[in-house]
Amino acid sequence: MSTPAGWYDDGAGSHRWWDGTQWTHHVIAVPTPAAAPTAEPTAEPAAEPTAEPSAGPAGASAAERAVELKPFAPPYTTPTTPTGPTGHADVPGQGGVGSPSATGAVWTAPPAPAPPSAVPVLGIVGLVAVVVGVVSACIPVIAFAGWGLRAIGFVLSLVSLFLPGRKWPGITGMAVAAIGAILALAVSLLLGAIPSAGDPGSLGTGARPPAEAETDPSAIEGAEMVPFAELEVGDCMPLVEYGDVEEISELPVVPCDQPHTDEVYDIFELEDGEFPGDDALEEAAWERCVAQFEAYVGIPYEESVLDAYQYWPTKASWIRAGDRTVQCVVFSYEDVTGTLRGAGY
Repeated sequence: MSTPAGWYDDGAGSHRWWDGTQWTHHVIAVPTPAAAPTAEPTAEPAAEPTAEPSAGPAGASAAERAVELKPFAPPYTTPTTPTGPTGHADVPGQGGVGSPSATGAVWTAPPAPAPPSAVPVLGIVGLVAVVVGVVSACIPVIAFAGWGLRAIGFVLSLVSLFLPGRKWPGITGMAVAAIGAILALAVSLLLGAIPSAGDPGSLGTGARPPAEAETDPSAIEGAEMVPFAELEVGDCMPLVEYGDVEEISELPVVPCDQPHTDEVYDIFELEDGEFPGDDALEEAAWERCVAQFEAYVGIPYEESVLDAYQYWPTKASWIRAGDRTVQCVVFSYEDVTGTLRGAGY
């Protein structure tokens, strides 16, 4: 249902002409009630409306128009906003910003788009790859793969900086890659400077340092070839180079008053069971041999100029022959004459 045309209160202290569909520019002042006269009241002529004659009811007097001003709730109430360039407030259909339309709808400017706040997945993947690569590069066995993974992570972190979203994963990944490269290189150099387990004098060695030339044990003067099972504590042996031989079954034993370098100082049996592996056997043998070193030489292993190594069962001798015996051998880097028992150095 539409509201008929007429003069209505516009909410700003005036009356405005409603043409049945929208507000117009025509405005009149609200008539002021006359004071109560002591004599017969006389009607004062109403002021001429500022509207065009054709805009209001034809031939209507001011009093009649005042009577026609009825309360009305139009589609909207004219807001008390600053006047536009024409000197009047924006009205429906005039194209003003924020002006209500004839249907009562108000147009507002859309909010500005929020800046991107998501974290790019590529940056996270690059950061994880860099961290894993740096850690792997510090482990000698997988150092090569670690360096490659670190390089891939660095590239992914760099690419993520050009994608929309937060930049901290990419920046962090590149920084970790740079610092990690220095750290991994330092670890590699440090590990390269540490003597390996087979070097003379290193704790835990399980092999005798090689001689200058390969030797035939049976050709040594005064040597008797003795099987491992028949070795005894106190047996003295010369230095022998076995070349590429991985397993031996007997050793040359010479009288201790003859120049020699090695001497058996302890023999013990390992616990029975399945073959534990070479690494486990070496560890068990070394712990026992180091513990018995002082009792034979007279000084702790760490303080002695002498060194030690061990013989332990191979997998074949463990399974086929039931071998569980470990021989601990002390040796000197120079020929000695006489026993090393109680040497004290």
